[in-house]
Amino acid sequence: MAISEPGAGADPRRMSTRANWDGRNWVLNGRKIWISKAAEAEFTIAMAVASRDGANGGITAFLVDKGTPGFNILRRIPMIGGQFTYEIAFEDCKLPPEAVLGGEGQGFAPMQKRLSVRRLQMGSWCVGIAQRALDILIEHASQRTTFGSLLAQRQTIQWWAADAATKIHATRLMVYDAARKVDQGREARAELSMIKVYASEMATEVIDKAMQTLGAMGMTKEIPLYLMAEKIRWIRVGEPSGLTWLLACICTTQEARGCHLP
Repeated sequence: MAISEPGAGADPRRMSTRANWDGRNWVLNGRKIWISKAAEAEFTIAMAVASRDGANGGITAFLVDKGTPGFNILRRIPMIGGQFTYEIAFEDCKLPPEAVLGGEGQGFAPMQKRLSVRRLQMGSWCVGIAQRALDILIEHASQRTTFGSLLAQRQTIQWWAADAATKIHATRLMVYDAARKVDQGREARAELSMIKVYASEMATEVIDKAMQTLGAMGMTKEIPLYLMAEKIRWIRVGEPSGLTWLLACICTTQEARGCHLP
């Protein structure tokens, strides 16, 4: 889905990509950036300000098939966490009338709905990842002895674990509440925006405390905390694609030294 632009980010009010009607086709011109899987996808949903006869018709969504003339991949951008995004350009990219997704000038509302559902997913991911990080923290603190005492007996570690458990529980309830409202067809944009902010920052904090508790072991790639930290940092800005990285967070702990997790 191509929304963000080099000079506008995801702000629709500053979108500069234009789709002009030439009497037979829509002609797209503009640039998009931070687009996931643009080179691999069979089609891209491109957002543009559409106009007929010079009149601004509002933001419209277009289906652009892979290989369409004028749809150009400018560069592949390596991102943290092993992800890649792309910068793309539309240069006199001609699309037939049936390429319009939804109604003319009505392209952004369905995309907002899609992003709202994604924020529920992201909140759920943050809860699950943070819980995993807390489990690792507790497991290690219950085994590791320093200066004659278990880490679990240190008050600071106890506070970290208690605060983490409290915030995870609060975030889980936020996600449940928003999900219930979405299921009922109620407005939940404010709650979903809160989840986007709070859940990602909560998970960042819990992972950081787990890393600190494990010390040097928390910095290794034998423990999946580094992977969790990378992906949660992604969530605080954009949307990680796919769930394979989540499975990696779960599965790579099997032989993690000092953390015998299922």
